[in-house]
Amino acid sequence: MDIVDMIVHVDETIPREKMHELEDVVRADACVISACSLNENPHLLVVTYDPACTSSGKVLDAVQAQGFHAELLGL
Repeated sequence: MDIVDMIVHVDETIPREKMHELEDVVRADACVISACSLNENPHLLVVTYDPACTSSGKVLDAVQAQGFHAELLGL
């Protein structure tokens, strides 16, 4: 299986608890292997996924569907 790592930059400053909820939403996609935010930079969400069954665009859509402004950053 191929895997892809990506970083989503969330524009808003959100409380740690809200970021954990966002991680859970992203991980709900069966094709997402992991999703975690960085303590030293809470605006960044690192996501690992299987590109055979989802895409970076779908992951970004899931974040934006929660009402956040976000964009993809390259690794």
